[in-house]
Amino acid sequence: MNYITLKEAANATGLNETTIRRLCKKADSKPYIRLRKGKNGSLYTIQTNYLFDKYPPKKAPDKVDENRVYTPANVEPIQGYTLDYTPLLTVKDELIQVLKDEINYLREENKGLREENKELKLLPAAHSTTKEADPKTRKSFWHRVFG
Repeated sequence: MNYITLKEAANATGLNETTIRRLCKKADSKPYIRLRKGKNGSLYTIQTNYLFDKYPPKKAPDKVDENRVYTPANVEPIQGYTLDYTPLLTVKDELIQVLKDEINYLREENKGLREENKELKLLPAAHSTTKEADPKTRKSFWHRVFG
């Protein structure tokens, strides 16, 4: 998997670096962000496939043809960046399987808790044995102090 710095990502997409940083701060972006040690400290890097999935790459045309409409379909991708979705699909399939296993586990646990709840409802209700615990027969504070 190819990772590029945030500055390179901003240049590749034509967006501001702050926009790329906002994308990196999102919770669903965390698996695609890595911290790389550099000469001047730590650099955040982002996976190119994920970046270009969110923001398509931009390429400035050499000369602008006023009659041509530029859409993402007819803009050529940047040299050296290919969109390979195979690793992303593999990760998504693994995540789906993990979530299915979690659902099955929770269903079994829920089934067990429901059975336990049915058993508890069949038990007789607990009654207090002391008179003072019953609020209807309990004496007020002043009656208890002065009799």
